[in-house]
Amino acid sequence: MRFSHPWWLFGSLLALLVAAALIAGGLLLRSAARRFGDEPRVTALVTDRPAGRRALKGVLLVLAVAIGFVALAQPQYGRGTRLVPATNLDVVIVLDYSKSMYARDVTPSRTDRAKTEVGRLIAELPGARFGAVAFAGEPVSFPLTSDGGAIAQFFRQMTPADMPVGGTAIARALELGLDLLRRDPVSARHRRVIVLVTDGEDLEGDPVAVAESAEKEHVTIDVVQIGGRTPEPIPEVDERGNTLGWRKDESGKTLTTELSASGEEQLTKIARVSGGNVVRSERGATGITVITDAMKRMMTEELSERVETVYADVYAYPTGLSLLLLAAEVFIPEAGRRRRKKATEQAAPRDRRRRRQKGLAATATSALLLTLGCRDGLFTRHSPVVDDALHSLDAGDPSKATDLLETYLSTGQCQKGELGTPDLVRARENASLDLGLALFRVAERFGARFGDDTKPAPGAPDHFEERSSEIDCALRVVRLVATDAAASIELQARAQYLTGNLEFLRGSYEDAVTAYDAALKLAPARKEEGAESLGARAAWNRAIALRRIEEQQKKPDAGRPPNEHPDGGEAQDGGKKKEPEPSPDAGAPQSKKDDDQKKDQKKDQEDQKKNEQEQKQAKKDEQDRNQPDKSRKGPPPPSLSQDERMLDNLEQAPTVQQEAAKRSAARAHVSGMEDK
Repeated sequence: MRFSHPWWLFGSLLALLVAAALIAGGLLLRSAARRFGDEPRVTALVTDRPAGRRALKGVLLVLAVAIGFVALAQPQYGRGTRLVPATNLDVVIVLDYSKSMYARDVTPSRTDRAKTEVGRLIAELPGARFGAVAFAGEPVSFPLTSDGGAIAQFFRQMTPADMPVGGTAIARALELGLDLLRRDPVSARHRRVIVLVTDGEDLEGDPVAVAESAEKEHVTIDVVQIGGRTPEPIPEVDERGNTLGWRKDESGKTLTTELSASGEEQLTKIARVSGGNVVRSERGATGITVITDAMKRMMTEELSERVETVYADVYAYPTGLSLLLLAAEVFIPEAGRRRRKKATEQAAPRDRRRRRQKGLAATATSALLLTLGCRDGLFTRHSPVVDDALHSLDAGDPSKATDLLETYLSTGQCQKGELGTPDLVRARENASLDLGLALFRVAERFGARFGDDTKPAPGAPDHFEERSSEIDCALRVVRLVATDAAASIELQARAQYLTGNLEFLRGSYEDAVTAYDAALKLAPARKEEGAESLGARAAWNRAIALRRIEEQQKKPDAGRPPNEHPDGGEAQDGGKKKEPEPSPDAGAPQSKKDDDQKKDQKKDQEDQKKNEQEQKQAKKDEQDRNQPDKSRKGPPPPSLSQDERMLDNLEQAPTVQQEAAKRSAARAHVSGMEDK
């Protein structure tokens, strides 16, 4: 037990003040009676003694006040634990590419060493996202991405000679890096850091003001200061990277670079204002490794994955108790009604009946309030784990949803079609149904999507075993819900419908039709409910499954797995092996030709017998339809029920594959592609 706002508990002391006021009032009332006259005579004149009732009312009032403040403190108790995922880290590296970075006080040069250590920083922070800004007089950027190798390649290919404008515009570069973080849609939920690597002071703008803006947006700026206060000559490097000597000014004097006291102070302010750190290069090192180690510790400690307790609010219980105590205090009178003895004796049975009726009415009212509270969710709470799983399922991540629900139901992981079914699977039936749906989405990733042909294209990988394993695990939990007599009719119908979809996804269309029939018995398809009802969707899928069964019966290998040939090999061209027909002069042996002729003759005879039987059956059916039934009177009743007629209409509807083919042809025609 814990309290979300524990300081409200001090308000319970107010109940003591209320109790003291009531006691003081009682003492003053007794003192007034004594001053009114002789106490025994005054007592004899009083028709009732309200002291006991007043004491009871005072106790109820004091308890109601104390419990009310306990409810304001919002008591909670632990309902379980949940896994808080690791917080992502977004890092924007702002690297100086001014001409002064050619200086060689850091081996081999400032710019080459900085690019190498930046690449090491990216490699040692797996899981973080990176953005890049290269700057001199004007900045150039690369947006945030999880591909750290692309960022490292961006920096490796850049040189100071590629900068369109010379100089060191730190303010513009920081503003561009901050803009990269603002424009990213998910960066606001991550920890954000800008790493500034430079060797000089800003020649224009106000980088400290940009750092203040970053601090307001919770962005930290770490500064890596390369170079010292000792003058260092700047080499002259051409576009190919060849050193041509030293850079000189107009008077022919060699240009040098050094960090001034004002520049050093400016870099320190940038880091201090934004809450970052300053690292200076020492002993031939840039200092980027110090920033790398700090970020690694932050990802493993502060931003790492953790488990926290989930608490449920129970403030409704003390609140309800406080209201009941206040109601009781209001309806308890201080004195009983004064009646004559005879009238009281005559009215005793009637009063008892009246009190009994009031008691029954109060009990019914309390039960009604409790029922409404439970129905409206006042005393119930959704499981955070299931809510997170459904959110992941809607976001297109069924694997994460499956892991959360398997942990919540204690089923263990699905392995080779085996999944545990503890008592929690029946106790938490809605979550079990959600787990079946999540496993359905996982199975759909192996091979064709739901509704498409289950046979893979020629040359495509076969994932039949992986899909069947996920489907078997889903059926273990879904069938428990479908066969649970304690579950509601609606829940059983949903479970049967999902069972049919799972069997349909695997290609077991006969089992799918059986499950859809069970769902339609529990939730029949009605015209007034529309096509979005469970019964209408089950009838639609059942019609498509029946059509698939008819198509399979026409094929000799219809009952085999999608990628399995009768002889054990992989099927080619839709599962049929095609023998190359010999040319007229192929020189085939005569015995082989005779065998082929015998086979053809036998096949023709079988086809002829089959056609004759079909013609006889059709003629017989036509005679049965034309012959009137004399035993019946009046118009013949319809042979099919409304539900069966709806199912027949749905069977004539186009299949999912036909609709998909129409849409694909329409898209190809609009885009200018040839329709083949």
